[in-house]
Amino acid sequence: MNAEQRPASGSDNAGSAPARRRLDWAGWLRHSCRSPLPGTLPPDPGHAESVWTALTHLARREGFTVERANCADADGFTTWRNREIRIHPDTTHAHAVIALAHQLGHILLHSQIANLEPSGTVPCTGIRQVEADSIAYLTATHVGIDTTAITFPHVSSWAGTDPRARPIATIKTVATRILAATATITAHLDASGISSRQPRVSAHTPSPAAPRAQATVQRAVPLVAESEYVRVHNAAVQFFCSQMPASWVPAYLANRGITPAVQDHWRAGHAPADWEALAHHLRTAGFAEMLIEAAGLARRSRRGTLIDTFRDRAILPIRSPEGTIIAFIGRAPDNAGPGVPKYLNSPATALYDKSEVLFGLWESSDALARGARPVIVEGPLDAIAVTSAGSGKYVGVAPCGTALTASQVTALNHAVDLSTVGVTVAFDPDEAGRAAAVRAYHELVPFTEQMAAMILPANTDPAQILAESGPATLAAMLATRIRPLSDLVINAEAARWSRWLRFPEGQVHALRAAAPLIAAMPPAHVGRQVARLAAIVHLDHATVTEAVTDALTTVVAGQATLARQHPMACQPRKQPSAAIQAAGRDLSSKIASGVPSTAGPHSVPDKPTSTDQPLLPAKRVPH
Repeated sequence: MNAEQRPASGSDNAGSAPARRRLDWAGWLRHSCRSPLPGTLPPDPGHAESVWTALTHLARREGFTVERANCADADGFTTWRNREIRIHPDTTHAHAVIALAHQLGHILLHSQIANLEPSGTVPCTGIRQVEADSIAYLTATHVGIDTTAITFPHVSSWAGTDPRARPIATIKTVATRILAATATITAHLDASGISSRQPRVSAHTPSPAAPRAQATVQRAVPLVAESEYVRVHNAAVQFFCSQMPASWVPAYLANRGITPAVQDHWRAGHAPADWEALAHHLRTAGFAEMLIEAAGLARRSRRGTLIDTFRDRAILPIRSPEGTIIAFIGRAPDNAGPGVPKYLNSPATALYDKSEVLFGLWESSDALARGARPVIVEGPLDAIAVTSAGSGKYVGVAPCGTALTASQVTALNHAVDLSTVGVTVAFDPDEAGRAAAVRAYHELVPFTEQMAAMILPANTDPAQILAESGPATLAAMLATRIRPLSDLVINAEAARWSRWLRFPEGQVHALRAAAPLIAAMPPAHVGRQVARLAAIVHLDHATVTEAVTDALTTVVAGQATLARQHPMACQPRKQPSAAIQAAGRDLSSKIASGVPSTAGPHSVPDKPTSTDQPLLPAKRVPH
């Protein structure tokens, strides 16, 4: 029996027809979102598969992988420890969409609970199950997928009937959370071009009666204009700045080499340690709770009250490329507990997606326009340090809690012509930093051949160098302690085979693994890397050249396959055939002239660091 047919039961005269209509939760959900009744069109696996793909992309944006795998007796489950969503492989396409939307509901609403659970999962019971099922129901209805398999318990079973428990307030809070999370999912689906297959609903179809709290909830959850997000963020930054003088933040930033003038320029502030300081301030200023929560400035506690997202942190605003404050990043004090993350970003909102934004890009826009070279660093304080010490020659930008993405590189390329100015990567000199630099190369190579890596001393970062040695030292290191970023790509692959390089088989395997990487590089990088690889694997130039030349065929075939699969994709920076021909000419000239190796292996560990070969994909530059 589906949700519309389920008879109400329990107290409050629930057996009567008026009570059944009033407590028809599924009907009220549709009515509140102005959604039509579930459609009667036959199943369309192709449509459901498109929805599945879009929802998978949303899950990845939230930091979770998705796979069809065994889930025991459940249709799906999510583990926060592994950041993984599993959906049962035996479900139909449509049912898999519903199961994935259910899990996304947990991710959007219940992550804080999962982080407190020893199992690293969300117990899907009570209100949590109703919220996740409701989000799945509305998402499926939005795209025209049959929802008759989704049923809901009587509202009183989770909201209660005792007036002292404030059931109406519970219903309002749950409804607000459901509609806000559903808006995030449906907005992503709409942006992905997923349209509903719903048949036209008769104008004579009666609208279901809503729960008693309907009118109040609908007033509390309007569509939020972008200007309202901007206004509440501006009010928040003013509050954070006003709290800064009496906090630990000014002294902390000064000790990091950031002067008061620079602190003011970057609008640094402090989030008080109180649970509700910002939320209370914004409510007092007239902002609705729904807006405060939707902007990512506060979240719901288990009791349903708003608590601040940022508490006892140094706060820096994150701006769009146009200069609008769209989010914040907070740095915890050094004496914070071991379970406190050092940096905390605003959650994803209608204005902010951390995979698309670079911290410091707007603040550096004037210097970039004058020809400054961008330096990609790991953290916001590193970005401030580089910009402060760069004197207009270098500016720092940083991803906000993610590895460098194609969207971020595209935004940077819009601000400055990377093919002319070039770019430097200055990540921490540890294994994670080197891996991040290799990933950055793959993202940057479609845009420019001028890529350098700053070689930092062990256990340091740009912010630490500024604090301990001053801006002149950091500026000098930016200019002198550099090497081609392509070196790190070959070093990383060679490091996987270093323990076997004393054997001929190990030399051959290392050569075969690294040759395709060199073959896919721009022609300007090939000659140097052939010479370096020959020195690393202890083989002659002719052997390495032959291996790289043989790999060119595979690279061209891979690019041709990509072009067939994605014919509407943007054209690459250079046509594959032209690049490959140029690479071959460059190789021949280098070897014919007997160019010696200009650099040997750098920081090669004594054992492989990964079993996965880091292939260099053929990237395309968006227009």
